[in-house]
Amino acid sequence: MKPILCSLVLALSLSPTALEAQDNDPQSDHVAAASTGAPIDFRRAYALALEADPTWLAAQARQRADAQERAIARAGLRPSLSYSYDRSRNWSNIRETYAGQSVGQDITYNSFASSFMLSQSLFNAAAGARYKAGVARGEAARFTEERARQALAVRVLQAYTDLLYALDDLTLAQGQVTALDEDARRVERFVVLGEGTRTDRTEVEAQQHLAAAKLLEAQDRLRTARNGLRILLGLVSAGDPAPLNERCLPLVGQPEPLALWKERMLAHNPELAAERSMIQVAERQVQEARAAGLPTVAAYARHRTSESDTENVIGQHYRTASVGIQVRVPLYSGGGVSAAATQARNALEEARYKLDAATFELVDDLEKQFNLVEMSPMRMDAYARASSAAAERVHATERSIAGGERTNLDVLDAERQRLEARRDLARARYDYLLGWLSLRWQAGTLEDADIDRVAACFTGPRP
Repeated sequence: MKPILCSLVLALSLSPTALEAQDNDPQSDHVAAASTGAPIDFRRAYALALEADPTWLAAQARQRADAQERAIARAGLRPSLSYSYDRSRNWSNIRETYAGQSVGQDITYNSFASSFMLSQSLFNAAAGARYKAGVARGEAARFTEERARQALAVRVLQAYTDLLYALDDLTLAQGQVTALDEDARRVERFVVLGEGTRTDRTEVEAQQHLAAAKLLEAQDRLRTARNGLRILLGLVSAGDPAPLNERCLPLVGQPEPLALWKERMLAHNPELAAERSMIQVAERQVQEARAAGLPTVAAYARHRTSESDTENVIGQHYRTASVGIQVRVPLYSGGGVSAAATQARNALEEARYKLDAATFELVDDLEKQFNLVEMSPMRMDAYARASSAAAERVHATERSIAGGERTNLDVLDAERQRLEARRDLARARYDYLLGWLSLRWQAGTLEDADIDRVAACFTGPRP
């Protein structure tokens, strides 16, 4: 019995590299693709994601595009200079009436006109509102980019720990298959020698089919997790992540009060700041819509040169300089100004409701992350105790076999429960780190120092 149990424990504790070496076995055709790169630590993974993640790159491009809103709107308040040039060949039929008689002639002539015009808005309420809206939209883009940057760290950690968990899950599934294969060979020998029963054989076969199905599921999860991290980092192939050093947990003692985290979120969360900026945009758009019905005043200076500009001045050359004030007063636009103002007010109301919805959602998620961080030490302690108890059960089951009270399948089940408890303990540790980082993300206070602190925990050797 001892050699069989040792074989089980060895199989269940195989490293991912050892498991991948079994891919050449005909029975392992569906094992997940092995990584081809060197192990990658979390800090390097985050640095690669900053350079390659499409979502983050799109957020940066969006911010650069929206940052031009201010410059575009400001152009409406600055002087504008334009130049026009027109040269043409003209054919005119001129008819005049003298003493009741009509006299006509056909004239062909060349004409041209050239002018410079400089104008400066003196009063334009709509342009002023557009400028303020552009400033607010640029601020919203800046906050949105910061939100995306902080979210990237959480997304990388999620993908990173998902791959670690998938590797743990595959180790368990592969070990179960290997151990059950060994046990099936042992039972078959006992049946041949008359010391075993067909019931034992059937029970082992049922366990084998179940373990094979779980192995396929584990391989698929590993493949998905590996591809998810690879795409996030922009790599064709990437090594397995550095495992978690459990001695670094918990990162801090008792977390600060929830009320303090809520205050930080309301003051610093970039998403809420962006929504508040969009409310300012909507307010300025209301002003702009109303201003469409107000007069506009502009000063202008113009210099114009022309020759044969019309039929009445054929052959005459003019050079004219003008300075003046231009006033435009909208009188009637078919109700368009009123409709646009109503539309803008409804958009403002929508922006305010969006801010309320975002606030409620973020407060709810903040509370979830806070509770996760607060309860994780107890969860990890409970899983650690469960793992120790499962290990004691394995030893007790071994001793019971000698007395005929247990079978080898009982040992397999006890060992499976022990490793499942260890896997669940690892998941609890990953969830704690995710909650710790997400809590700071939702509060809007996530900094590079926090990312470095999490990265320092992924330095241990894989057991």
